[in-house]
Amino acid sequence: MSAPLGNETDVTSPSLKTLLTYWLVPSVLVVLWHYGEFPARVVHAVTGLPWRPMKVILSAPVALFPFLALFYFRKYFAKPTSIGLLVCCGLALSVASIEANYLRASMQYSLDNEIAYVTKLNLVEGVIRPLVSRIVQGYVWVLGDDNSGRSTYITHLSLNYMFDSASFIAAFALATVLVRPAALPIQILFVLFVAFYAQTAIVPGRMGSVFLAGGFFWQLFLLGSKRYALMLLSGLVMSFMRTDLVFATAFAIPGIAWFERRWPNAVEWLTFAGLIVISLAVPKILIALYPVQPDFSSFLLTHGDYFTKPLGNLSASRLAVGVAAPIFVLLVLTWTPGVSRTTAIVLPPAVVYLAMVFVIADFTEPNKLVPILGALALVCCERLAVRFQPKTCEPKLES
Repeated sequence: MSAPLGNETDVTSPSLKTLLTYWLVPSVLVVLWHYGEFPARVVHAVTGLPWRPMKVILSAPVALFPFLALFYFRKYFAKPTSIGLLVCCGLALSVASIEANYLRASMQYSLDNEIAYVTKLNLVEGVIRPLVSRIVQGYVWVLGDDNSGRSTYITHLSLNYMFDSASFIAAFALATVLVRPAALPIQILFVLFVAFYAQTAIVPGRMGSVFLAGGFFWQLFLLGSKRYALMLLSGLVMSFMRTDLVFATAFAIPGIAWFERRWPNAVEWLTFAGLIVISLAVPKILIALYPVQPDFSSFLLTHGDYFTKPLGNLSASRLAVGVAAPIFVLLVLTWTPGVSRTTAIVLPPAVVYLAMVFVIADFTEPNKLVPILGALALVCCERLAVRFQPKTCEPKLES
C-alpha cells in the first residue's frame, strides 16, 4: 500500500464481512424505525395507554441507537474506511427518502400493482426478474402496504434504502480497490458523484438508477479484488434481474489484460466466458420454462428496432451530454497522458453497456446512464487523487 495523503491514515479495501455488516445492520435499523407502529399498537392494546405517545417512546431508542453505537465503538469508526462506509449509509437514506417521496407524491403506485407487474403480466421483464419480485413480496409481507393499513411510503423507503445502501457501499468498495493511493475525501467524492447522478435519474420517475449502478460497481469490485468465483456467483444471481450488467462487466477482464500487456490467463478466460454464458443462457431458460408466451413489446432488441431507437437517442443525446457536463469538465481539467488500471477496468464494460443502452433503451431515461457516468466519475476521482498527492505516490500510467 502506498503512502497516505497528508495526515490521513491509509484507506484499505474493506472485507466482504465488513461490507455485509455495514449493509445489514443499518438496513435492519431502518426497518425497525418504520416498524415501530407495531409494538406501539401491541402496548396500546394491552395497557390501554395512548397509542401515539407509545409510538414515540418506542421509536426514540431505535433513532438514538446508531449514535450510541457510534460513541461506544468510536475507536473503530475512527478508521477512514469505516467513516466512508458510514457516509454511504447516511447518503443512501437521503436518496431513498427522495425515491419514496417521489413515488408516493407523483405516482401513487400501490405495491399490489407493482408486484402484479413483475409476477402476473406477460412482459418479458416479469419473466427474467422473478428473484427481485420474490424478495419484494417478502418485504411487503413483513412491512405491509396500503391494504393492511400501512403506508406505501414506509415500505418503499425501507426497500429503497436496502438497495441504495448496498449500491453506495459497492461504489465505495470499488474506489478503495482502484483509486490507490487515495485519501478518503477522493473516494467519498466518487460516492457523491454516483448519488448526484442517481438523484438526477430519479426525477423522471424511473426507479432503480442506484440499483443499476450498484450491480455494475459490485461486479467490478469483485473483479478488481480478484474474487473470480464470487463474481460468477454474483453474476448468476444478478442475471435474474439485469442480464445486461452481467454481460457488460465481463469485458473488464480483457481490459485488465490489455493494461498489463498480456493475454488473460485460464482463470480469467473461464470467468469471462462464464459471465457471457450466464447473461445469455439464464433469460432463455427462464423464458422457456414460462407457461405463457411472454410479451416482448418492451424488449426492443428482439424486435430488431435497430434504426428508430438509436436515431431517437441521437436527437436526445443533448440531455445525456447536459447531465454529464460536470464529468466532462473534470475529465478535461484533469487530463493526463496514458491509461491507468482504473480506466482499463471500468471503461470497457461501461462502453459495452452504453452501446447496449444506445440500441435498446432510451436516453430520455437518465437512470440507464448512471453506470457509464459513474465509471467516468471514478476515472476523474483517480486523476484528482494523482494531482493531490506527492509525486512519489502517483500510480504508474501506461504510455
